[in-house]
Amino acid sequence: MIPNISNKFIFAFLVLAIISSFIINSFISKDIDILNSPLKNLENNIKIKQVLRPIIHKENKKGEKYVIIADTLQESQTKDGEVKLENSLTTINKNGILTEIIAGYAIITNNYEDFNLTKKVTIIKKSRDFELKTNSLIGSMKKGNFFTNDKVFIVSGNITILGAGMDLKRNGEYIKIRGKAKLVMLLSKNNEN
Repeated sequence: MIPNISNKFIFAFLVLAIISSFIINSFISKDIDILNSPLKNLENNIKIKQVLRPIIHKENKKGEKYVIIADTLQESQTKDGEVKLENSLTTINKNGILTEIIAGYAIITNNYEDFNLTKKVTIIKKSRDFELKTNSLIGSMKKGNFFTNDKVFIVSGNITILGAGMDLKRNGEYIKIRGKAKLVMLLSKNNEN
């Protein structure tokens, strides 16, 4: 036969279980901190600086201005000067032509010249009615050459291109879609007559 357990006994047992779990958790977290302290010292020797919600203003030798806004920024103080950005928006002003680059994750090296963008990358040039969407993009700002092996969606004026993989040279003067591609061109009603 099963003995009758009172509600007071159940309540007391639950309170003791919660208190003991807090005590055990505090001892375990202190032990983990002690074990991780050598890793923290190693990170400090690498000299990584992290900033939340940074706004960066840059200007290169050609007079091109960059404004970078991100959720987080990690900057390595080593020779390569690697900068990692999360959820970044970069605005480039090149002779009055504005370009916006949006990326979920970005790694920038070589004094903000070379980049590796991932996670929903979008490039927009409103004055040229140009938009590029892909999942990753690697390239150099100095040369204006970019490439991706992922699917691309490009809108340029009245032309839409869907493809797999892309090479872009001289900041968009030359675009090559690798693999299968689909081109859609919308004709205006004025050109029909």
